[in-house]
Amino acid sequence: MNSFLLAIQFLTRLPVQVDTEFNEKEAGKSLFWFPWIAFVMGAIVGFVNNFFYDVGPLFGAFSGILVWYLLNGGLHMDGLMDTADGFLSNREKDRVVEIMHDSTIGVFAVLALVLIVLGKFSVLASVAIQPMEMGIFFASVRMGVLTAIHFFPSASSSSMGNFFRRGASKNSYYLQWLLLAAIILFTRGKSFLFFPVAACLWGVLLSRLSVKKIGGLTGDVYGAIVETGELFMLILFGVFFS
Repeated sequence: MNSFLLAIQFLTRLPVQVDTEFNEKEAGKSLFWFPWIAFVMGAIVGFVNNFFYDVGPLFGAFSGILVWYLLNGGLHMDGLMDTADGFLSNREKDRVVEIMHDSTIGVFAVLALVLIVLGKFSVLASVAIQPMEMGIFFASVRMGVLTAIHFFPSASSSSMGNFFRRGASKNSYYLQWLLLAAIILFTRGKSFLFFPVAACLWGVLLSRLSVKKIGGLTGDVYGAIVETGELFMLILFGVFFS
């Protein structure tokens, strides 16, 4: 139960109090809950978007985006912006890492934020996505992040990402895959298995880029995988399933 509460505390802005030590073991165990908490968050966003979609597609999209970032507090967006500033700077490894740690917001960070939010808004305004479908998209993206955590090295031994990684269990990862596949097959059919597979491939692609750029992954890169992965899921749905 402590690992579940830790996951809620880390992934959302809900006022959850956890009476336990935040160590590698508990952090690793909390990873099991990431896709399922994300699933619920996605379902909430999908419900809000659908509820207001009949009032007007633009208002439905705005409401969905608003709830989206109220729930997670912009946790992953911060990582995306830092990663965009660093990776797009076209500098050497050490300088890229330095830029990612710099609190100054650069042009590429602002550009990434605008493009991601506008991209999500555009899809939500164009297509009414059901809560179950949005939940599957959110959970799939977290499986992409977990794939990155389990199969790619950290850029720094002291990073938050490596803190979670050291306590992670591959057995839990495989169980998460089985559970998500079962949920998808039961609720949407085998065609929707396309989304977690695509999300994991996206995670692998960005992970390989990060290894090339800075020798591994950081918490910022995981955030970038989430933000870009969510938009990727929406675009794929809009193009192939709407």
